[in-house]
Amino acid sequence: MITTNGLNHLASSVKDPERSAPFHADLFKMEITSSSPDIAFLKTIGSTDMIALKRADIEVVSSRDTMHFGFIVDPEQFDAALRTIEEKSVKKVSEPSERGIGRYIFIEDPDGYTIEIFECLSPPYA
Repeated sequence: MITTNGLNHLASSVKDPERSAPFHADLFKMEITSSSPDIAFLKTIGSTDMIALKRADIEVVSSRDTMHFGFIVDPEQFDAALRTIEEKSVKKVSEPSERGIGRYIFIEDPDGYTIEIFECLSPPYA
């Protein structure tokens, strides 16, 4: 067994890192730590979570049922997140829904990746 200290980063292939990085930084209040035509790194402010966006000529296959990634928001921030999605005309993959542990919505980034925004009322982590 390998004992880790958590996730360092998630890497995704995108058509244009310099277009995708500002989308994520602006929508999710992330810091772009470096950016070039080939790769961009973004960090969640106040965390060590990172996303790497690497240029590639690929067709994105992403859906809410299979390959997607998600962001957790505080319960009192979920409605504000919905307003931001509307204000920025972000493409919605689903309407807001609820499961037993919180509300969620799926949206799409400029490359077609599905992103879940999740209001977790009872986090399984400390």
